[in-house]
Amino acid sequence: MDYLQFALSNFGLSMFALAILFILIHLSMRIKHISYAEIVYRWMALFALGFTSIYAAVMHLFFAQMSAAEIGWATSPFQFEVGMADLALGALGVLSFRALYGFRLATVIAAICMFWGDAAGHIYQMIVFNNFNPGNAGSWFAMDLIVPAILLLCITKLKPAHRHHV
Repeated sequence: MDYLQFALSNFGLSMFALAILFILIHLSMRIKHISYAEIVYRWMALFALGFTSIYAAVMHLFFAQMSAAEIGWATSPFQFEVGMADLALGALGVLSFRALYGFRLATVIAAICMFWGDAAGHIYQMIVFNNFNPGNAGSWFAMDLIVPAILLLCITKLKPAHRHHV
């Protein structure tokens, strides 16, 4: 398997690695007024959530047969719906790069619901159907667990710019 094929087959992992690279570059710039949580949130949201989800949307919408086979499933009309959900989550990730706290919090909640829900489905597939295909039990599964956890940790460290009291 060549590097490009590996990167595309493990796109979520590739974007996670790219996010880490950008985090390290950003941290090396020593910008004092930006917290570590802010830096990590921005790059994880952009690459590991945003670009990864947009890629998943493209795969489910335009390459449904290939993406289903990678997961170990038959092609289904539901892939269109999954693709549209991936697209929505991707847009949230990209837009939250510089968004306000409330938007980011909503993005993290959406990522947790989608990714951890996906992870639960993958675990079910592994246990009940012995499905250990790369798209079900490989790096995609790991990223479903790790990315929302990192975003959740970041959002708990970030402070809302202002609070509205009713």
